[in-house]
Amino acid sequence: MVLASSLTGNEVMTTEGTELGVVESITMDAKTGDLQNLRLRAHGGGGGGYHQIDDGQLLVPADRIEARQDYLLVRPPRESRAGTLDEP
Repeated sequence: MVLASSLTGNEVMTTEGTELGVVESITMDAKTGDLQNLRLRAHGGGGGGYHQIDDGQLLVPADRIEARQDYLLVRPPRESRAGTLDEP
């Protein structure tokens, strides 16, 4: 089990090798405690297709997290878990 608080400060990279940024904060559902999004301080380079908010942070849905190693690995925004493309 990974505690949500331990994710802050981790580097984030897509499974394709694109470095996205560093986790600055997380958002959770207050009722269920489910992790919703990672808010990243972006490294630049367009954000790997993830939504960039007004302050320049990237929002990465928590369900995209694949693994935690030296980096948090996330699936690119258009690739589903089954390897098919997500609907836009």
